[in-house]
Amino acid sequence: MIVLPLKSLLFGILLLLWLVASFAWWLGQRGKRPIIQHSADPLLRQQIAQHRAFIGTLSHELRTPLTALLAHTAIVHNQQSEPAVREHSLLTLEREAQRMARLVRDLLELHRLELSDELPLVPVNVALLAEEAIASVWVMADEAQIELQFEADPTHQRVLAHPDRLKQVWLNLLMNCLRYCRAGDLVIVRVLASEQGLRCSIEDSGPGIAATDLPHVTEPLYRGVLDNEGSGLGLSLVKQILARHHSTLQIESSTNPPTGTHIWWILPYD
Repeated sequence: MIVLPLKSLLFGILLLLWLVASFAWWLGQRGKRPIIQHSADPLLRQQIAQHRAFIGTLSHELRTPLTALLAHTAIVHNQQSEPAVREHSLLTLEREAQRMARLVRDLLELHRLELSDELPLVPVNVALLAEEAIASVWVMADEAQIELQFEADPTHQRVLAHPDRLKQVWLNLLMNCLRYCRAGDLVIVRVLASEQGLRCSIEDSGPGIAATDLPHVTEPLYRGVLDNEGSGLGLSLVKQILARHHSTLQIESSTNPPTGTHIWWILPYD
């Protein structure tokens, strides 16, 4: 019963370490090129610095799950461990392995987006995508006793968008809300027409984001709440997807009563 999960676990660790090593090698090769190393282009030098900082952050991010995996693997292998302790260790191994799997998935997704210049855009009913995303998280919200509301302008026109990616934006943001909101909190999803374009927003009455964290929440692997189980890449993915829809993610939040977070973006009309 233990061998198969451990094999899968080792495969996940090796895959993640290979990914980190590949990123590090790539950055090292770029840094060796004189045209980049001594480039006068401040934007290019800033991008290289950001990539190097990302690798450092990623290495730091891996320490906690790797340490837990090694410690609990030893407990599982110890035949003198109590059955309850071994069971707890197996659950911890599964949780940390899932966390690493999410990290690998989101890293690959983010890297794929950064390499792509444009997304194929087609006319889309944005309100319908928002409704589908709400339906996907409805059970989770109900179990957490979080109320979901939806408001849409019935006369809003379609906009050019990538349906799957835009639905991913709604899902990532809704999952973030449910992750942080408390029982009794309210989440309102809106799709409203405006002069500038279609205004999409999610507003919640959750605990809010600290002012010191707010400027950094879209940075890869940044998490203001340390015990959160997300990959730390959800908002980075949202930012990248919206950029390819010629839109910008906007976030306002307050930790003072009335607490809450307001996220919105505007999709331009055709």
